[in-house]
Amino acid sequence: MRNILKIIFIVGLFAIAFHFRFELHQKFEPYIHSIKDKLGLLGINPCIEPLPYTLGNFDTKFGISETYFLSALSEAEAIWEKPYGKNLFDYAASDSSSDTLKINLVYDYRQQATTKLKSLGIAVDNTKASYEALKLKLDNLKREYDQEKQAFNTRVSAFNQKQETYEKDVDYWNARGGAPKDEFDKLQVRQAALKTESKQIQNSQNKLNNKVDEINALVVAVNRLIGSLNLSVDTYNTTSGSRGESFEEGVYTSDGSTSEIDIYEFSDRDKLVRVLAHELGHALGLDHVEDAKAIMYKLNQGNSLLLTDADLAALKSKCGAQ
Repeated sequence: MRNILKIIFIVGLFAIAFHFRFELHQKFEPYIHSIKDKLGLLGINPCIEPLPYTLGNFDTKFGISETYFLSALSEAEAIWEKPYGKNLFDYAASDSSSDTLKINLVYDYRQQATTKLKSLGIAVDNTKASYEALKLKLDNLKREYDQEKQAFNTRVSAFNQKQETYEKDVDYWNARGGAPKDEFDKLQVRQAALKTESKQIQNSQNKLNNKVDEINALVVAVNRLIGSLNLSVDTYNTTSGSRGESFEEGVYTSDGSTSEIDIYEFSDRDKLVRVLAHELGHALGLDHVEDAKAIMYKLNQGNSLLLTDADLAALKSKCGAQ
């Protein structure tokens, strides 16, 4: 009888566990993930064997080739591998397994803003001084735009009235079989003047559109600095809700089975190499460090393509001293 009760009890436990399996998985998955990570059982451990990576989505609007991008990736690899003295990454021409890290080049408003500012000769640094200079320029530009837009709208309204009057006069004479020569000549002059003014208005519209693009690029840059510098000020409203609230040059994501790096923005090759090296560091399992000059600092504000002592300490803590 006692054995039967034990069997019933065990079966009951299994039944309860099965019924609540999803809730139990969600509760204990973070602990299991952490244990697997420490034991090197979470996919490939690059400290033991090289982490394979391949190219995923590659947006050509950046204006660079895959060969150029892979060369920058190779340079980013070397930043970690040379001082550590070990091969940590391997390029795979194709996504051969779920353990392969996929690296994507994604063009969106971030690179668009960077390209626009670069074409205007505007440099952005992660400093309070840069923020204040950009904010001043943005405020002045917005005031200029508002004044020019008001004058433009007034001119368009007047043009539309002249256009409407001209069309009424043409309809008037057409209904009477045609205008006399002197009236016809006047209509021709008015038509030519309207065409000339229409072109001028279109040129003004194009200039306003370019100014809007410049304003939008500055808004992105200023909002980025507000976030990265933790400034207690209101962010500027953007003209597109799809732009989001954050500005990240690159992002590493992993769900425990697949991992990806998305690269969104870079102003030159060194910045590309640094952001790639930073995200590769996350792929190694490294967190941010406090050294502002380090590859693994939270902002891509340094200029060096070498690991700092803080970077090396983080790597050795993760993988063990070499």
